[in-house]
Amino acid sequence: MLTAQMIKEKARELGASVCGIGKIYEESDPQRDPLSILPKAKTIIGFGFVIPRTLFTNMDKGVQYYTYTTLGVKYPDEELAEIFLLKIGGMIEDHGYDACLQKAIPNLRIKGDKTTNPEVADTYELIHAEAVEAGKPAPDVIIDFGKAAKACGIGNTGMSGKVLSPVYGPFIRYCFIITDAPLETDEPLCDSVCDRCGKCAEACVGNAISEDGLDTWQCAVYYKGAHKSNPFMTDAFLAGHPERDAILNGEKRFDAESAREIYPQMNFLPHTQWGYAPCLCGRKCDVACYNHLRDAGKLTRKTK
Repeated sequence: MLTAQMIKEKARELGASVCGIGKIYEESDPQRDPLSILPKAKTIIGFGFVIPRTLFTNMDKGVQYYTYTTLGVKYPDEELAEIFLLKIGGMIEDHGYDACLQKAIPNLRIKGDKTTNPEVADTYELIHAEAVEAGKPAPDVIIDFGKAAKACGIGNTGMSGKVLSPVYGPFIRYCFIITDAPLETDEPLCDSVCDRCGKCAEACVGNAISEDGLDTWQCAVYYKGAHKSNPFMTDAFLAGHPERDAILNGEKRFDAESAREIYPQMNFLPHTQWGYAPCLCGRKCDVACYNHLRDAGKLTRKTK
């Protein structure tokens, strides 16, 4: 008989830092609904992989940037999570249940979602997707990781748009499995990890975070390095551009069109073969968030 304890023990064995099991939650948007993926689902299992904080602090100190892109983003999302999910999914299906594996797909957006992801070269909205018949969602159905993490009791979305862990703060990556296995569930995370202190907004070099949340196109431009604190900045970048100073100072506001226009000029470091863009803002928002949550005693992670 498959139990929640068996899954959690196997998850730990395979490298998960956290694991929680939640009841299938209510979702009004069929393009985000776990039940659109598996109509008979009973539970959703969430997993988190901690990202060493030195990958962030080394960027903050200006000594290493590309290691975060490769080891802190590309590897956990494109290699570790895939192998992990296949193994846990196989274990669940060996017990006669379905296991629908959910990993980050940062380069895709459901039809109607106009946001982007700063971690990739660009995102593609599934504008040509159509439902196979009336009453069904169009492919691809992409669950909301913030809602899923909350249901599993392992995280919820903060002011910066990042899904924050009560253990590791922003230094974590998530994946999920939707299943019809009738597992014992954990309590959802009702208390917000984020206390809306605004430290992330203060730290953002591109002024992409506000009380209204994250401006994803603004974030993408400055994540990719269009700011004067970028250590790879050159005098040739945007030479002669009438708004160069405003851009470098984070004063220019970008939308999808203007962001895409400037992207080709930001080749400060190479993209990975998966299309992940190097982080050249240093994720100062995450560093400020982590430091605040740690100092406020809101994280359960052991620190020296």
